[in-house]
Amino acid sequence: MKKILSYIAAISLSVAMTSCSDFLTEASQDEIRPTNVSDYRELINGEVYNKFNNQAVHTYLDIMTDDCTEFAKKASFGADTRNAGNGYFTWQQSPELQVSGVLNDDGAWAEYYHHILISNMVLYDVDNLNGSDAEKALVKAEAYMVRAYAYYMLVNLYGEPYDPATADKALGVPINNLLGAERKNFKRASVAEIYDQIIKDVTAALEQFEIGGGNETTFRWNENAANLFIARVYLYMQNWDKAIEHVDRLLAVKANLWNLNEKINGGADEADLYFLCSRNPEILFSFGYYYVNYFASGAKGAYPASPSLRAEYASGDLRCGPTNAAYIRYLGSTLFGGGKRYCPYKFDDTSTGEHGRAFRTAEAYLIRAEAYSHTSQYTKALDDVNYLRSNRLTPEAFAADGGRLVSTSQDEIIQMVRSERRREMCFEQLRWFDLRRWDRPSIEHTYTPDLANTKVFFTYRLEQNDPAYTLPVPKRVLERDAELVDIQRPERAPIE
Repeated sequence: MKKILSYIAAISLSVAMTSCSDFLTEASQDEIRPTNVSDYRELINGEVYNKFNNQAVHTYLDIMTDDCTEFAKKASFGADTRNAGNGYFTWQQSPELQVSGVLNDDGAWAEYYHHILISNMVLYDVDNLNGSDAEKALVKAEAYMVRAYAYYMLVNLYGEPYDPATADKALGVPINNLLGAERKNFKRASVAEIYDQIIKDVTAALEQFEIGGGNETTFRWNENAANLFIARVYLYMQNWDKAIEHVDRLLAVKANLWNLNEKINGGADEADLYFLCSRNPEILFSFGYYYVNYFASGAKGAYPASPSLRAEYASGDLRCGPTNAAYIRYLGSTLFGGGKRYCPYKFDDTSTGEHGRAFRTAEAYLIRAEAYSHTSQYTKALDDVNYLRSNRLTPEAFAADGGRLVSTSQDEIIQMVRSERRREMCFEQLRWFDLRRWDRPSIEHTYTPDLANTKVFFTYRLEQNDPAYTLPVPKRVLERDAELVDIQRPERAPIE
């Protein structure tokens, strides 16, 4: 692998100095030129999938939302995990700066553009390698999906929120079609152009998956996950019919939900303590563990689940509650954290938690329900939500008043779907994107600067439609490309 990467680095540098006809014609004696399709499958595995397992990127996403609050306790033991994320938690103008002023590098920009570069090179060269048409098609499909997902994350982190009325003018992120290390100052494309690129790539990937046979493993991009992903993108674009179409395609093949009554009462091994584990039949694509120490149950300073999120769950909802709840558990230790708090418990947040980040079928039902709710298909919307709820509540709670959702008002159904999405998808790094595409509400967070005096704290407010719903370009990126237009975020002081 190292020799292949060395070779690719060499040819990347040469692209800036040679014509396309000269590209990939020579390799030095100590480099291995990729010759088989399997070489590029290995490259994608090492430079994309395994990197997600080794690098904790955009761990700040959930702490910027209303799903998190501050836990600050005076205690002799335990760490204070809040400091690195303080700038994000309080929506500062320069969120990378820790309380101490140390730069906490936001590596997401560099990581995703690296994925795009790898994809560009694979798609350029794969037809020149040895392998069957089916093998080449699967590699192409994966490369298209890697690139599409990278642009999706970049535009939702650093681009302005998608609005059909303004997307052609809103600031997106740069499109990089280069194959190598050419020195170039990039300009932001519009949000509409980025979404068009994403749709184009996923559409191409689905065509290649059909040729290649779909890619059955859940540890690589596959046809089922691609259909869910493009449905999500169409949902963001408010293209309701296309979102429904792709959910229908997925659920016709794989419609599994894990009934939490069976999971919680089924016992089994340690791994099954976590909802996102190998036994979960909902997982379509698993792409890395979710290492976020901001939620640590034993810390004296952390960002656990907020009261407003916990209030969303009714009695009998197995997703939130006591020590055996599937998503949010009442945990903690008086020895370390000085008190208990509600902590995310969907995933194992260590390097062995291989299913911490995943695409899963539950989201498909929510996507379709939301699309139905905007196209006056109220019964179908509630059917999808209630089917999900029947797998999340105890039978008694689901049968009780309020367990099965009922409504005839479109506005009320839209809100019901949004609330169910919040309950179901919490702590899977989607809430921030949902807030951006919905109504960008005002949010308040309190922060205690000194755990030795927890009675003194400050309140910060993210305003309605605040520019800080878009992240700034990372400082180290701007140092290299000062001409790149940045988002103008306001300075943020505590409110009176």
